[in-house]
Amino acid sequence: MVFEKDSIYRSVVEDQTELIRRFQPDGRLTFVNRAFCRFYGMSEEGLLASNFQELLAPEEREDIVRQVFSLSPDNPEVITEPSYTDENGGVHYVQYVTRALFDGNGNVVEYQSVGRDVTEQRKAEATLAEARSAMERASRVTTFAVIGGGIAHEINQPLNAIRLLSASALLLEDRSETPNKEVVRMLQKMSEQVDRIDSIVNHLREHLRNNQNVSGELCNLGNAVQSALSLLSAQMIARGIKLDVSVSSEIKFVRGTCIRFEELLMNLLANAMQALDDYDESHKTISIRVALRDADSVELCVADNGPGFDPKLADELFEPFFSTKSPGSSMGLGLSIVRTIVQSAGGYVRAENRPEGGALLRVVLPVVDTGGI
Repeated sequence: MVFEKDSIYRSVVEDQTELIRRFQPDGRLTFVNRAFCRFYGMSEEGLLASNFQELLAPEEREDIVRQVFSLSPDNPEVITEPSYTDENGGVHYVQYVTRALFDGNGNVVEYQSVGRDVTEQRKAEATLAEARSAMERASRVTTFAVIGGGIAHEINQPLNAIRLLSASALLLEDRSETPNKEVVRMLQKMSEQVDRIDSIVNHLREHLRNNQNVSGELCNLGNAVQSALSLLSAQMIARGIKLDVSVSSEIKFVRGTCIRFEELLMNLLANAMQALDDYDESHKTISIRVALRDADSVELCVADNGPGFDPKLADELFEPFFSTKSPGSSMGLGLSIVRTIVQSAGGYVRAENRPEGGALLRVVLPVVDTGGI
């Protein structure tokens, strides 16, 4: 009669779709059902000769083992969700409910787990979370585009006033019998910066509208580098950052306005400077390299010797409003604008960590055949 009950019990357990296992306090498996064997792609004999810990990913093992072996009569059950990578590289997730079985003295006799494959559920949750995040970003971009359009309109009014005043002052100096050359130079610089602000505002508005139209202008990236450095070099000196610049004399033109590539450089440099701000390093360095990658493309690299970034965030770095900085310290638009500028010129941008430490932003742009001009 006992044999019959054991046979019925085993039959019921074997017919379950859930993964069932039993193991001793030393972790050695003493029972696995057919579903368990199918999931792990191993024979019953092979599994019963192993330890349940051997099926855990190395990075998860210590935490899960600690949770299981800390079970007590007052807390006899725990839920864990280990991952498992099959022989084809596919990642699966199993949710196990593990219960400790005790003798009359409260000592663990055995552990029993019932698990279910939650891989598809986790994938669906991740897809839903990604879609929700994309919708939230799109909503923020749309809202900011509307607000940005209003701000741009308001900025244009004082800009036009400054432009008119500086033009009038230049005209007065020009008509003066003894014009002050230094004043004329400063007024001209002021006019140039007004035009620059106007251009940047327009580019920002185009970015928020996802307008990736490219003008027919051509730019030498070496010139864009020099222009950007003329505006930021003082900030780098104040921050104690050493600058290392190398621009090949053989680089060719790329398609786009130089002021837009200056904006790209300034965003990349600002990002590198911020990475070094809180970094405890006596020799802070930012390097800029511009050179031909091959006959058809030019490469711009901006690198720092800071702390680098989490490799898992490499793609998210270029998303609008994504920032690794503390809340309120950055809008998270800098690298998003960089990607828009690069893509509009037919190129691509990548973020990577340097082997020697720090981050490197690599921009690759197609060159334009100017026919020897």
